[in-house]
Amino acid sequence: MFLARKFSRSKWDDDRNLSRGLSMGQISADAVTGDLRTRQDALSFWRCHAGAVSDIEDAVLAIAAAAERVAKVDIVWVDEEALRSDGHPLRDSPGRTPVADLAERHVDICQLDYVRLGRLAQKVDAAVREKHWRRISKARVKALLASAIEQGRIVPGELNARLRADIEK
Repeated sequence: MFLARKFSRSKWDDDRNLSRGLSMGQISADAVTGDLRTRQDALSFWRCHAGAVSDIEDAVLAIAAAAERVAKVDIVWVDEEALRSDGHPLRDSPGRTPVADLAERHVDICQLDYVRLGRLAQKVDAAVREKHWRRISKARVKALLASAIEQGRIVPGELNARLRADIEK
């Protein structure tokens, strides 16, 4: 099993980092402070099977349905067992998403401190290098949302009004 999270692919790009004066393999502070911003010392992830496109798209759907607008989503996934082995406490918690059948796939990585956050950043960086990430286009995100509404997985009234308007365009 893997844990997936939205991220900004460009912030983890070696060429971009090299042009900014970092060495190969260094993780930029922008990547950590932007993509791994914690709340109450925890980070939100969604469980998925990395080889299953439908599972990855379900994680994207859970994230996109809670957004304010339709937008492309870059998503990265890290091995859940590797995180556990590295001492990261995981806590299942209902995800904040209008897609009720996905809420139980949500998990928080808890008790993050400076050291654990750094180790988590290294896991994300390794996942990016191993190509454990995918870009879902804006058009595909819109199609996922529209399909979920048609299937009754999402009640349109539970979506942000601007997101609903984007889907209806």
